[in-house]
Amino acid sequence: MKKEKNIFGNLPVEIIDYIRLVIKKMNYRRRVCEDVAAELAAHFEDELKDCKTDGDRQQKSKQIIENFGDPKLLGILLRRAKKRCRPLWRTALVRSLQAAGIFVLFLIVYSIWFLTGKPVITTDYIAEFNRLVRPVADESRNAAPLYEKAIQLFKGSSDYNDIRQVFGKKYDEVTPEVKERLEKRITENKAIFDLVIEGSAKPYYWRTYYIGDPNYGMMGILKTELAEFRELSQHLVWRAQLSAQQGRYEDSFNDLTACYRFGRHLRQGNITLIEQLVGIAIEALSVQAIRDILDAHEIDTAILAALQQDMEQAIAGESYVVNFTAEKLCAYEAIQRTFTDDSLTGGHLCLLGFSRALLALTVSGSHSSTDVMLGILPNIPYILFIHPNRKETKYMIERHYDFMEKVALKSPAQVRGEGTDIDEEAMKIVKGNLFLEVLSPAFSKVIEISNRSKMDVQATITVIALQRYKNQNGQYPESFSDLVTAGYLKELPIDPWSDKPLVYKKTDEGFTLYGIGINFIDDGGTMSLDNSGRPRLWQKNGDWVLWPVVK
Repeated sequence: MKKEKNIFGNLPVEIIDYIRLVIKKMNYRRRVCEDVAAELAAHFEDELKDCKTDGDRQQKSKQIIENFGDPKLLGILLRRAKKRCRPLWRTALVRSLQAAGIFVLFLIVYSIWFLTGKPVITTDYIAEFNRLVRPVADESRNAAPLYEKAIQLFKGSSDYNDIRQVFGKKYDEVTPEVKERLEKRITENKAIFDLVIEGSAKPYYWRTYYIGDPNYGMMGILKTELAEFRELSQHLVWRAQLSAQQGRYEDSFNDLTACYRFGRHLRQGNITLIEQLVGIAIEALSVQAIRDILDAHEIDTAILAALQQDMEQAIAGESYVVNFTAEKLCAYEAIQRTFTDDSLTGGHLCLLGFSRALLALTVSGSHSSTDVMLGILPNIPYILFIHPNRKETKYMIERHYDFMEKVALKSPAQVRGEGTDIDEEAMKIVKGNLFLEVLSPAFSKVIEISNRSKMDVQATITVIALQRYKNQNGQYPESFSDLVTAGYLKELPIDPWSDKPLVYKKTDEGFTLYGIGINFIDDGGTMSLDNSGRPRLWQKNGDWVLWPVVK
């Protein structure tokens, strides 16, 4: 405040004290308070200028103070008056600053409340999952213990790491040195293969799931050695190929049908998606090996008939429909580990829980650490204020899996006829939900692989029937339907991409059997090519030629 002697001059002490009290109660900006103090002082000076004596000034001062009234009330009135008289821009600025302050305070309080929220675990989905995967059957009918014992012996063998380097190759593709070691390994590990064959004859396969890291929930399920399952099946296929080279075709096909049943065990029932995919891969490995042997060897009709019967029994009742039960439970379980359960917001997304869910994907190898960071950092404001809550997310999950289960029941030809893009429709359902957008796999590819599996095995059985027909009739049939008419097949194999029988063409060299492929175009039996221009099944271009075998 300006120097008081310049403001108050020779005003009586009681006047000065009164003005000071009014200014204190006014509690406003310093410059405005100085101006008001000066105005009040000038007013009191004018009122006292006619007083001749100090007594008169003192008496007049008391009277003026009484007329002005309570200094607190006067200070409040002056403050309001000054506020009403200030410029509009200043009022707007003050109001804006006040609103900004309130917003910042709200943001701080809300962020603290949001960030300190914790997920609430209410349901043991692992127990629920274990209940669903186990059929009503005695443990003696379960193949899992035999497979697990086989894996333990398999991994414990001395040259395990050496032999696994040629995994994925056919028996006749490896070097003579490796072939010699393979033959020795196959002979020495007969007990391992006997366990797999014994297990494949069991009617059921189930195991008990448990969590490795409790922070990840069902996303942290410790799976059986699925990679070793594939490698073990590869060894069984190698043994079958060795038996075929030695002319022991019955032993060869017994191993391959057992291998197929092994794969079927892994894909049947309410099991995880990754197990289903591994099971499909093992099935594909066995049926491809059957076609390789049929292509390279002349097989007796009786052996072919037995092989066809065994394969038809192996696929009896197999639906080839992807089962999403485990993935749906996993999504529910992830919700309770990623969202709070408060009634105020319906349960908001918890950053800590979301981070753990993304980290689980990083550990599994399906997402990189960069994906994790990109999934969180740029979207923190969205997560804080807009992201769907727990209830909305659960509803999205139900819609998402209902859609996928309905699509999985349809053939690719039906889906295409409806004009449905599976991935696009699935993303529409979960759009705006970072939790589901990041965690949902590309189910359309899984459905495609399952349909391929069905076509693959049915085509293989058809090839067996065609070989039987030739052996007994001296030539391949002129018409595909002759196989059914003559009793070699119960029905013709259907191409899911056309909803019509696979294309059969009798040729001078034998026959061609193919499906039109994922481009939905009949290219006349032109085999699909990979990026290097090599003939290969299941590519996006050309037809999917199941016979003749690709060299």
